[in-house]
Amino acid sequence: MAQLSEGFWSGQRVLVTGHTGFKGSWLVLMLDLLGSDVSGFSLPAVTAPSLFADAGVGEICHDYRGDIRDEAAIRGVLDAAQPQIIFHLAAQAIVARGYAAPLETLSSNVMGTATVLEAVRSYGQATAVIVVTTDKVYRDTGGADAYRESDPLGGNDPYGASKACAELVTECYRERYLRPIGTRVASVRAGNVIGGGDWGQARLIPDIVRAWALGEQVVVRNPGHVRPWQYVLEVLTGYLLLAEKLSQGQAPEGAYNFGPRDGEAIAVASVVARAVDLLAFEKVELEPAHAGGLEVSQLRIDSTKVRNVLGFKNLLSVEEAIGETLRWYRIADQQGDQLALSRQSIKDYWDRLSSSTRQEGHDDCY
Repeated sequence: MAQLSEGFWSGQRVLVTGHTGFKGSWLVLMLDLLGSDVSGFSLPAVTAPSLFADAGVGEICHDYRGDIRDEAAIRGVLDAAQPQIIFHLAAQAIVARGYAAPLETLSSNVMGTATVLEAVRSYGQATAVIVVTTDKVYRDTGGADAYRESDPLGGNDPYGASKACAELVTECYRERYLRPIGTRVASVRAGNVIGGGDWGQARLIPDIVRAWALGEQVVVRNPGHVRPWQYVLEVLTGYLLLAEKLSQGQAPEGAYNFGPRDGEAIAVASVVARAVDLLAFEKVELEPAHAGGLEVSQLRIDSTKVRNVLGFKNLLSVEEAIGETLRWYRIADQQGDQLALSRQSIKDYWDRLSSSTRQEGHDDCY
């Protein structure tokens, strides 16, 4: 199975928008271990606690603050950081908040993406840009089939609609403005990403962990909804691999799905059962199922393209992903050194990936 090239990332200048968020913080940690020169541009972390603050992520990168809708601020960061590769993660990323604040969500996710790409166009020196959207960009067909990258975009909620629009903005800039100047662009659509250090509101595992830490009851909504859960380090390693190959002209531009292994999308209730077992925590109440809910009940994505083009697939089962996530929270609760814990988690995952690669007969990868 394909893996990251250590030599490619060492010294590479990389900009991560949204580096104060959950996935952004993990991405900075990974790039730092690879030896990259990392800059981040973002508003302050929206949660307290946050992995960004508690692991000291701002101290291992060039930490710039601002709004992605501020083109002058983004241009200033691009001029200062001189990035070769850009990961655009900054967004309003909470589905529930999208319902409460639709205009903010649309503005941040649509105009924010357009503003970033316009600044990249003016900068003109990036070799590759990865725009992070979501698996929720697809039009709800009401069935159980896994969505492919060629399926129609949709969005029956503000968050999904905003990210579908961001995909169209990305396609426009890629085709009309960025490809002609040699900047290659891909969008990535990942399933429900779980991992330690996520403290987002209205997210399943963070809600359970908060209740566990406080000894309080937690009510879980939509227990029958099916989602493609996957481990944060798997998803971000895939993003890095795509950026590497995209930059080198070894992967086509366009959209890429990142999801769990085939057939491993599972219901919310199954995730809860696993978490309850691992945490020995019983104060969980499943909200009764009801018809007419706002969220899509069945969501699966097909990752065949990633396997075929990048030679990459998830190693961890969903159960293992949940286990690794809760292990991080337990150790963080006991020991407190989140930087050391997170770095070790990354190294352990990459060691496992290297072992798997060697077993498949590839010896030239990180």
